[in-house]
Amino acid sequence: MEYFDILKQDGSISGKIAPKGTELLEDEYYLGVHAYIHNSKGEFLLQKRSMKKEFLPGGWDIHMGHVMAGETSKIAIKREIKEELGIEVNNLKFLKQIVWEKHNHFIDMYISCKDIDLSDLILQKSEVEDVKYVPRDEMIDLIRSMDYRPKEYRDVIENYVREISSV
Repeated sequence: MEYFDILKQDGSISGKIAPKGTELLEDEYYLGVHAYIHNSKGEFLLQKRSMKKEFLPGGWDIHMGHVMAGETSKIAIKREIKEELGIEVNNLKFLKQIVWEKHNHFIDMYISCKDIDLSDLILQKSEVEDVKYVPRDEMIDLIRSMDYRPKEYRDVIENYVREISSV
């Protein structure tokens, strides 16, 4: 069973932990982590979520997960990428934290530029069905279609994609 730290409304750790799936009170939050990985050509690595996933089954999305009790967000996203893709990504840089009030979540967003050969990936089939690189314009279209995420989140990452792709 996975356990998560419960955060207060200000993002600090409350001292309580709860098993995955616990209903949170109005002023309680989980911490999620997202990573946007692109290569030196400005193409973004996406993964197709397993059809067995509760959230966005079969959808193409970025790399994400939850921070387990006692973990930092950076350790959590590195763990998620290692579990799901079978690779180490050590050059992750923190981009921004967004509050997702609708789901009582904080989301720590990370970015990384890493040239990854898709044939080197070992997919965790219970989580990931496939992977692909997409060019900048396709990534921007995907971000704009993420109406299930807060507008601020979409704006921050779209600006990032435009910045790195214009270099």
